[in-house]
Amino acid sequence: MNGGKTPEPQIFSTAVNNFHYLYQDAGYLHGIATKPEMEPTFEKTQLSRTAIVLYIVSLEALINRAMEAFVSSPLREFFLEREQRFELKDKWRLLPLLAGGSVSFDEGKYPWSHFKELVDLRNDYLHPKHARMAYLKIAGPLQVVPLDWNEIPEGFPATETDIVYRQTRIPRDPYSVRPVHVDAVKKVVDDTVKELDRLLGGKVTEDWLHQDQLKLIWPPGAQLNPPSVPGPR
Repeated sequence: MNGGKTPEPQIFSTAVNNFHYLYQDAGYLHGIATKPEMEPTFEKTQLSRTAIVLYIVSLEALINRAMEAFVSSPLREFFLEREQRFELKDKWRLLPLLAGGSVSFDEGKYPWSHFKELVDLRNDYLHPKHARMAYLKIAGPLQVVPLDWNEIPEGFPATETDIVYRQTRIPRDPYSVRPVHVDAVKKVVDDTVKELDRLLGGKVTEDWLHQDQLKLIWPPGAQLNPPSVPGPR
């Protein structure tokens, strides 16, 4: 008997795994966009371009989480206090070195060549400029379609890279984005994560990528065995 006293609740804390939910949400939207019934609809474009942004933003969440996990003190605290000063590309280049490695991403090779283009794409979506041009052509009666990069007429005042991002071939016109372009982005994201794992000596495991850790913090002095457990996410 506890004299009618309500037992203390067990309360857990967790550092939210931002990479996991962003990547998972991108995959969810990507899956809907590829359903056959979506093919004749504009929704497939809306779903696809949102999935692309989420996939790319997940890379920012991942590198911030990895900085906290894999860089040792006191360098970790020094960097995290100043993380807002660093560009996303700089964080990805720096992490393998800050974590004790002797080499980082090869900036002249894949996946870095495509990763840095994804960062540019993200910036175009999140910080859009006023002069974002699109090019269309007449394909038939009452039918207007996007101009493909390989259909540019000789002497036309726009170039290939005005229409698509050079490495990934993703259209710059957000109304031209399709599920196939999400496929391309996902591949670059996955391959960039794999390369980071290689550079870090296998530390970027599936469990680390996709799990939260719950820690019992209340009532004071309470303990679990083991002291932390994977979150149910």
